[in-house]
Amino acid sequence: MKKLLILMMSLALLFSAAMAEDLVFTGAVEQTEMTDEELIALIHPEYPESNLLSQKLPEDKKTVTVLTHYSMGATAENFKKLFGGELVEVFCGVSEYSSKLQNMVASGNPPDLVAGESNTNNFILTLVKPGLVQPFDPYIDYDLPEMADLKEQYEAGKWNDQHYLAPYTQRPLFYLIFNPLIFEENGLETPFELWEHGEWTWDAFREYAQLLNVQDESGAWVSFGTAIPPYATLTSTTGVDYVTLGNGKPEINLRHPAIVRAENFMNNMIWQDDIVKIKAQNAWKGYWNRGMLAMQIVESWTFAGDADIAKAARNGRLGVCPLPQDPENCEPGVYNTWGQSGGFCLVNGAKNPEGAALLVRMLCYTARYEVPEQDMTWQRSLDNLHAQGFTNEVLYQQHEAFSVENAIISFGFGIMADRGIWDFMGGQNNWISYVETMLPGVEESIREMTAN
Repeated sequence: MKKLLILMMSLALLFSAAMAEDLVFTGAVEQTEMTDEELIALIHPEYPESNLLSQKLPEDKKTVTVLTHYSMGATAENFKKLFGGELVEVFCGVSEYSSKLQNMVASGNPPDLVAGESNTNNFILTLVKPGLVQPFDPYIDYDLPEMADLKEQYEAGKWNDQHYLAPYTQRPLFYLIFNPLIFEENGLETPFELWEHGEWTWDAFREYAQLLNVQDESGAWVSFGTAIPPYATLTSTTGVDYVTLGNGKPEINLRHPAIVRAENFMNNMIWQDDIVKIKAQNAWKGYWNRGMLAMQIVESWTFAGDADIAKAARNGRLGVCPLPQDPENCEPGVYNTWGQSGGFCLVNGAKNPEGAALLVRMLCYTARYEVPEQDMTWQRSLDNLHAQGFTNEVLYQQHEAFSVENAIISFGFGIMADRGIWDFMGGQNNWISYVETMLPGVEESIREMTAN
């Protein structure tokens, strides 16, 4: 049961988001062997009874203000439906959180919550250390039924024995999409079929990337195997993080042999061996939309809601797969990757911490429970995804690709992002020598975090 609970979280969140959308595509959805009932039963296991819906917000605690870089439209709608609450959103860029929050606090009008993610925001350095946020501990309980399976992620947001990040979701940082038509045309098993056989490794990825760089007799390109991926994609499958965090005691692993091996493997694919022909970051979309790209590693938020992905699904050009696995850390059916905890930090001076905590609980709840009386059902969510063109087969693949059962909750990813790690993939490089140029900056970040 624990395996199912953890394994289904990200797809359950996808379904809950779909509840709020009324979509208009009416094209036929291909029938698969897995029925709606079977898919829903798989992604939505039974949870213990929760008392969340019996909670009430006092009249003076109905408004919760959130500083965020993304729209929370569906969340605001659900907060109003379930509790009569009002969600006020204040928008800014991810890199602007600290300065924006400082200004709001100084003006005497602080938000209650600030959006945070365990990997992409260095929230400890930018928010905790300056005293901009406070511990969640007095206001929230991750032993509650709707939150219990996120307790490990809650513990990952601990700093000096207090919890500063309250997660409501956990998902991998990356996954892989592929065009099944290109694999069929070339007589190859798809990446997902190799995954099911326990054969989807870095070596298989490299081989496919090379085989599917295809030109016609005139030399024009027919297809490309893959394009340059985001940074750290293969590294995330090694079981080793760039920097680990043990309750306020960071440890730098940049010279770990597994990290060296992963970084050099990808860099060599791109530059030394010229297997990756599309070398510009984010250039993959144009080739994907023309049906010329066989597979691509993408960020995990790129799925439902992305018009190009939905179009590919409607046209039968979408398959989904976990990342290729480290051949030295590979076991059939075990997905090794890094996870990302999406959540919130509680602002120091928040006017409504109780309402803020209830909002976080609600996000956890609506990802795990139906609310039929509000027309928030899994079947309606699935119908909306079908309306976009996603088949049950693709949704099952997506659930496998979003498994976090064995995910490492990465701390180092955000540190390295702050230090511009993407420069490593911008040209031919060797990780050992590159680390020497980056290490002083990483050490400085760690000193800033651990200084009293």
